[in-house]
Amino acid sequence: MLNIRKYRSGDEEGFHKLDRELEEHPYNRRSISNYIWKFKGKNPFGKSVSYFSTNKKKIIAHFGAIPLGWYIKNKYVLSGCSIAMMIKPEWQNKGLIKFVGDKVFQDLKMKKVKLVYGYPNLRAHDLHIKFWNYENLIKQYTYILKTKSTYTPSKFNAVEIKKFDKNYDIFWKKNKKNYKAILDRNSKFLNWRYFNRPDKKYYCFKIIDSKQSNLGYFVLKIYKYKNVKKIHIVDLFIKKLKTNDLISICQTILNVIHKKKLNQSEISFWLNGDKNLVNAFKFFGFKKNSYRWMILKGIDEKYFKAYKAELKNPYFTMGDTLEIY
Repeated sequence: MLNIRKYRSGDEEGFHKLDRELEEHPYNRRSISNYIWKFKGKNPFGKSVSYFSTNKKKIIAHFGAIPLGWYIKNKYVLSGCSIAMMIKPEWQNKGLIKFVGDKVFQDLKMKKVKLVYGYPNLRAHDLHIKFWNYENLIKQYTYILKTKSTYTPSKFNAVEIKKFDKNYDIFWKKNKKNYKAILDRNSKFLNWRYFNRPDKKYYCFKIIDSKQSNLGYFVLKIYKYKNVKKIHIVDLFIKKLKTNDLISICQTILNVIHKKKLNQSEISFWLNGDKNLVNAFKFFGFKKNSYRWMILKGIDEKYFKAYKAELKNPYFTMGDTLEIY
């Protein structure tokens, strides 16, 4: 007998089994501890939404969303990241996943979520648009440097941190207004996002100048693909600086990667909404590679239409999606 329902204690095991059956990529796989962190953890923006379809008490489909705060035109709005749309092959093409997703969006509306975005794979992309009226927002390119970093002195320094503190929040409040649309990168969220995740280790650094002033932060993550170590610059947020200083920022990041011997053959990042910083990375040889669509749906259609122009060029990094990064 088919049933569609919210998460129940113990569902994470069935979720994990379904993921192992469906997911093809071999790196950064989902885990039970990751599910608990995302959907049951202490996300400062609120409780996540996770719906399942079952047949004879066995999980056959899932769709979920994580609430995330954003600033649009420097005004706070509760948004969400939709993730983990999965359905067993024998139940595909029957419309079942639409009913599961509809429950998710109904729940988000009750939570006063205004917008929801996602980064589905190619198979799921068309279904999001067809079933739930998502719209293509931006092509999120991956920028890649395929040679090892080298050490060159920089005018700035990087200091590894174990926590984002109140001093960081002061920095964030001063600099978030430079972007029309940006994820709320407050310290509580960043600490949950990068230090509380149980199944992966992140390396977090702040960048300082000669006067010890904070210029921003960056986050690194190592992963393996076909037994080769690679590295993501998962997240970075830098204050507005001149071109030469941005180049020095990038050199500082590469120096950390080199000094810690983190990279083997490839460094990659996402960065939308800051062309000057992207160009600084290009100075070192980073080039565009593949892309994924960032898609967006208005839960509150009136709000979505009112702020659609500002949403067309959001500041966005890998860490702003809660899917695989």
